[in-house]
Amino acid sequence: MPPVFAFALAYPLVAAPVEEPGPHYGVNHAHIHRVGRGYGSPLSAGELAHLRLLGVTHVALTPFGYQRSADAASLAGYRSRTDVYTPRDRTMTDAHLAAEMDNAHAAGLRVAMKPHIWSNDFWGGHHEWHGTVRQNTPEDHAAWWRAYRAMTLHYARLAQAHGADLFVLGTELVTMTREHPEEWRQLARDVREVFDGELTYAAHWFGEYEQIPFWDELDYIGVNAYFPLDAGPDPDVDAMVEAWRPHVEAIRQIHERFDKPVLLMEVGYRPVADTHLEPWRHGGGVADDDAQAAAYEALFRAFKDEPWMRGYYIWKTFTDPDAGARRLDDTSFSFRKRPAEQVVRRWFTMPVP
Repeated sequence: MPPVFAFALAYPLVAAPVEEPGPHYGVNHAHIHRVGRGYGSPLSAGELAHLRLLGVTHVALTPFGYQRSADAASLAGYRSRTDVYTPRDRTMTDAHLAAEMDNAHAAGLRVAMKPHIWSNDFWGGHHEWHGTVRQNTPEDHAAWWRAYRAMTLHYARLAQAHGADLFVLGTELVTMTREHPEEWRQLARDVREVFDGELTYAAHWFGEYEQIPFWDELDYIGVNAYFPLDAGPDPDVDAMVEAWRPHVEAIRQIHERFDKPVLLMEVGYRPVADTHLEPWRHGGGVADDDAQAAAYEALFRAFKDEPWMRGYYIWKTFTDPDAGARRLDDTSFSFRKRPAEQVVRRWFTMPVP
């Protein structure tokens, strides 16, 4: 693919504050699990300020609940006798999260709290992921759900205390939402008792977002949009925009069914050739910065005339972008310090119609 975007870092020296609610020009801001490099650190505060210069208006923070296996009946940090959830990651305590929210607000950013589940089973080779989290007996499910509810309410209260605008009930827990939708409906009502902001859920792009019946309880339909684009190898931007059409139409149908606006709670591309074909892949491929930039350009063009689309949360940025690159590889999902950064800035700083 020939270069199609010039890479320049000519930003204004002062970021304008976010004054009125508008489109969510967001990023999923990932915590580096090292003291002094993660949430609440001066490094992350500097990165938040830079993101605001790019036109970013919202950051999604992602605390984790940990479980031993995909079919575990408990979460680390939960004690059923007290019905209290206590985070177990010493590099990401409530104090770190609180400081990160405060630093985001100081930079003129709004905050989404987006808890995730993690298990060692999710590492490569186990064929497990968030969507396969399940329990083996009704008793195990009751125990897991009690723990998950305690964790969710814990972070909802923290989000309320530090002025977050959006809370995400869960992320890609496909089996759980499919088999227990009424529990999620009640969870949304419970969260509203302790959190005054808006609610959504981050649904998987395949086989989940179309099937969720409780969107009517939430403020947004949330989609993790790693849709494959059927545009063949090495396409131009126009071909990728065209390949987006069936996915845009499918999302529109869910919007119309529930009369709710839509947020793409995760959408991202790695800087590798043909990144549009399997955007969910975390590794492999031939490095290609221009392919990443072109995929982002196609994304924004595909949705630019859809009034029900309320915004994007790009996957992802890091509290320390340099540590993020070393921690993964040179083809991680980060768009920072690549040509795609200029594409994001151009679209995120366009005047709102």
